[in-house]
Amino acid sequence: MTYDLVIKNGTVIDPAQGVHGKKDIAVAGGKIAAIEDYVSDGDTHDVIEADGLLVTPGLVDLHVHVWWGVAHLAIEADPVCVYRGVTTAIDAGSSGANTIAGFNRYVMDAVDTRVLAFLHISGMGQLDNDIGELEDIRWARVERAVEAAKLHSDVIVGIKVRLTDNIVGNNDMVALDRALEAGAELNKPVMIHIGGSVHDFDEFLEKLRPGDIVTHSFTGNPHGILDNNNKVIDAAWDAMKRGIIFDVGHGAGSFSFPVAEACQEQGLGPGTVSSDVHRYNLRGPVYDLMTTLSKYIYLGYSIDDALALGTSKPSAAVGLPDHIGTLTVGADADIAVAQLREGPVTFTDAKGNERAGNQLLVPVETLRKGRRFNPIHSTHPDLIGQPHKH
Repeated sequence: MTYDLVIKNGTVIDPAQGVHGKKDIAVAGGKIAAIEDYVSDGDTHDVIEADGLLVTPGLVDLHVHVWWGVAHLAIEADPVCVYRGVTTAIDAGSSGANTIAGFNRYVMDAVDTRVLAFLHISGMGQLDNDIGELEDIRWARVERAVEAAKLHSDVIVGIKVRLTDNIVGNNDMVALDRALEAGAELNKPVMIHIGGSVHDFDEFLEKLRPGDIVTHSFTGNPHGILDNNNKVIDAAWDAMKRGIIFDVGHGAGSFSFPVAEACQEQGLGPGTVSSDVHRYNLRGPVYDLMTTLSKYIYLGYSIDDALALGTSKPSAAVGLPDHIGTLTVGADADIAVAQLREGPVTFTDAKGNERAGNQLLVPVETLRKGRRFNPIHSTHPDLIGQPHKH
């Protein structure tokens, strides 16, 4: 059979199917045509030699900001997503009911990355860095959010609300209730952004439904997942048992190695790993999703388990079709080819805490519907220990 492209000799890791081994992958018509121990490349138009490399499903980043030019923190999607292993990126609240139509037309329909979104309960989305989008609670209009989400149901995966005091003031509980009301009417999950809120975290957790998502779960900011004795709060354990998903959402201020390590020692790890990549962390400490996943390899996760947190698990968390986040024959050929780079690497969290690692996932090539994308930027010197001036 004639294929458009064959990826040869890579170590294929697909956590959703329990696959980990040396295999070839054939692509035809933008779809995955075959995954076998051996696929002939004798009658193939293109070949990627992946010996010594990992071949995984295209990554699914559950939390990004890519409403470029409108949301204050947003960046262009493709350079940090499809060029760096992420084939499905879910924008977490950059747009609201007032701006989702533009986001859909000028970003989602225009970029090569598959971009979906949590719709912000605030109609403005995240326009400004100095004026919180819910300081005036009138922006949180349930009917408007539900109407917009239904009009754009093909791209909306849930509702987002940020509960930090400089964003929502004293309105955090009201904002949460309205987000949950919208989520219930849509039968979609609500993602809550925590850290630095007026009310305690356990008060938020008590209101969440199975399948709702906490992002910034391992923040070092006040009212987090640990109590004053560095113990995981009871409400977090209860929430996990109820099916609440704890997402990383690294960001510029929302991931703490000490918090993540304390949680892990007590048996609480993330349900998903997302980058929360945006203009304020693109050149550190986040860089991209592969770097964020590498931090969990440093924390002791196997390659397979870490990749699951950035492929099949986020896909399942927002109810994406079962061919996204996995290398299913017949699915879109969304594939990430990566190097597991061995050697010194300096990982930094959002508080400046550093950890010395030895393994870093580095994007080599991404396929989106069979089309090849090479990384635009190489590994940042700050990560691999070379001197660099900002």
